[in-house]
Amino acid sequence: PRSSRSGGTRSDREADERPSISAPPKQTQVFLDASAMKEKIRQAAAKPEYDVADFYHKTGLWQAIARHGHFEKLTLSVIAVNALWISIDTDYNKAAMLIEADPIFQIAEHAFCVYFSFEWLVRFMSFEVKRNGLKDGWFVFDSALVSMMFLETWVMTAIIFAVGLDGGGLGNASILRMARLLRLSRMARMARLFRAMPELLILIKGMAAAMRSVGFTLLLLIVVLYVFGIAFRQLVGETCRSPEGHLYFDKVIVAMHTLLLHGTLTDGLRPLVDALAAESLVFACVFYVFLMLSALTITNMLIGVLCEVVSAVANMEREQITVSHVKAQVQNVMAKGGLDKDNDGEISKDEFSQILDYPEACQCLEDVGVDVFNLVDNIDFIFSEETEDGKVIERSLDFGDFMELVLSMRGSNTATVKDIVELRKFVSTSVGRIRADARRLVEG
Repeated sequence: PRSSRSGGTRSDREADERPSISAPPKQTQVFLDASAMKEKIRQAAAKPEYDVADFYHKTGLWQAIARHGHFEKLTLSVIAVNALWISIDTDYNKAAMLIEADPIFQIAEHAFCVYFSFEWLVRFMSFEVKRNGLKDGWFVFDSALVSMMFLETWVMTAIIFAVGLDGGGLGNASILRMARLLRLSRMARMARLFRAMPELLILIKGMAAAMRSVGFTLLLLIVVLYVFGIAFRQLVGETCRSPEGHLYFDKVIVAMHTLLLHGTLTDGLRPLVDALAAESLVFACVFYVFLMLSALTITNMLIGVLCEVVSAVANMEREQITVSHVKAQVQNVMAKGGLDKDNDGEISKDEFSQILDYPEACQCLEDVGVDVFNLVDNIDFIFSEETEDGKVIERSLDFGDFMELVLSMRGSNTATVKDIVELRKFVSTSVGRIRADARRLVEG
């Protein structure tokens, strides 16, 4: 056919000539979105919370010790004491090897090694399936630290005794100096203390979350330093010297360092300003412009970024604590009252009505901003759904959907486009159903 010889039909050629519409580029966020983070937390409430104790035996001595709160507190106390002891050992223990140290240092090292080995053994024996220990990051982390401590304290000492070497034979060996530096790795156990101190954990998470924002702010500062460094190198050159005779702007990199030290960090500002003013007042004015731009604008903007990020992380942590509290309280009420009578893992309308009979559950919902009275008024709507033929039937919700629905009904939540679209869909469906019923009545 003619159309095939000419390269296809007219519609095909028009489709080929149409400009292709590419997807908009994905936007990357520089600053944190607190609302989006809260939404993720609410969605995560539907998932079961991770707890390493779920991998433990249900009965037995080892799991009883590992689950006990006093054992966890004792371990945290030993970690804190060990961190303090490392500084004392560094200052007063001059021996290259443990066997040459004073008895007090040997006793302390062996005592810490015994306890941390015992703690690792307790947790290892608590696992019902031993390979599940690899799924827990903290257990893998502790295993690495205990292994290094075991090798340094006992294995290396045993090897030295077996070979029969003394401190003079290994005193200058680099392996011993490296072994002493390995003791700093024990400070990594301090990370476990952060779990017991939410405030420190919030600060650390804020620092991690602000890395991207801080990186762009510092990049802007480097650009400003580079531009003004070139400007001062060309304007001043090798004529401006410090009172000690050092050149301030010998090279571009030296000029950037001078501007960073004296202009951004404002360290020893007066000598540099006097030296520039002695050359020309214009140079001093240019330096003041840089001072206003870097020290007063960019650095204060950096402080604002950090405050904003830490505030967002704090709100996220507060939201996570709130969600966990509500989830645990509702689960506790259901377990204590035996409300899940059919054991299907779902919450029905009758079961939810019984939950509200417990004052602690109502108080928990009110603490997170849920209007319990409004929740009761809308209970029929919450536990109802429309079938394909237009009938409204009662439904049950699994725990995850129930938690997401309850948290979405807080008065502090802001309305989104998704909420408006769902409202429009509901109104349109309801109006359509009413029209159909009215038409049916008229025709009948």
